[in-house]
Order: sequence, then C-alpha cells, then structure tokens
Amino acid sequence: MFIPAQRATSRRPANAAFTLVEIAVVVTIISLIIAIAVPATKNMILRARASAVQNDLRVFAAAFQTYAHEKGDWPAGDGTPGTIPPGMDAYLGATGWQRKTPIGGNYAWDPNSLQQGVRYRAVITIVSTDNNPVSSDRAQLLEIDRAIDDNSLDSGNFLLGFRNYPVYVLEH
Repeated sequence: MFIPAQRATSRRPANAAFTLVEIAVVVTIISLIIAIAVPATKNMILRARASAVQNDLRVFAAAFQTYAHEKGDWPAGDGTPGTIPPGMDAYLGATGWQRKTPIGGNYAWDPNSLQQGVRYRAVITIVSTDNNPVSSDRAQLLEIDRAIDDNSLDSGNFLLGFRNYPVYVLEH
C-alpha cells in the first residue's frame, strides 16, 4: 500500500513578515560592514592620490633637471599655476603639468622662491586657484611626504611653504 509523503510545511503562514529582531540583526550586520569598508576605502583613496602626486613630482623634477643640465640653469618662471614655463614645452608638454593635481590646485614653477622665510633656488609648488583649492588634509600631505621625503612637512624636500601650500624643493 502506497502512503503519500506529507508536504513540508513552513513554520510561517503565508502572510507572515520579518520580525523586528531579524531586521535589527540585518541592519547591524550592514552597519558593521560599512564601518569597516569606509575607512579602508578612504585610506586607499589617500594612498592613490599620494602616489599620483609623487609620480607627477618625479616626472616634473626630471624634466626641470634635464632642462637645467642642457641649458646650464633653471628655466625662468613666476609661479603662475598651471602655466608651462618659457622653454619647457618640449620637456613638460606631454605631462600633466597644466591639469588639476590629484590633491587640488595646480602645479607652479617658482625659481628663487621665498617659502616660510627660506629662499630656495628651484621649487615646484602646488597652488590653489579659483574654485580649485589645494587639500588642507594633513593626513593626505603627510602621506605624500612619507612617500618621497622625511615624514615631516616642516623640513626636507617636500614641505609646507607660503600659505601652507605644498612645496617640492629641487635645489636649496
């Protein structure tokens, strides 16, 4: 004799909903995931921007040093943000010199520059322009300094200069 198997029945009736406890558990889990992911994402963005600025400064420094080696002196310049200094088109034309920097502002060439009471023979500065301010996030600036210099924004070749703009010193 054949006995049909009973159908599996759900514990909940068809019109049942989630309980407040179940919803609270899901919200708590999602909150924990976000609490872990947001700082990690912020750190990744900080490191990526620092790496991009570091790369830009190395490329630009090499271009200026090549010019100085070939011509016998640094090019003229007046610190105008985003402007290629006279005679540097062949050296900087294919670079990102004229674009916004990864931390805001624009790059500027400033020979014989006075920064925080000290005169430097050749510097690249990152300068705020209209609607394009340089980041004042100290953690971001320290990450750049950590990557290319001495881990201090008060000394070394990457430091804060006039108006606390980042300065990369090529020659003291």
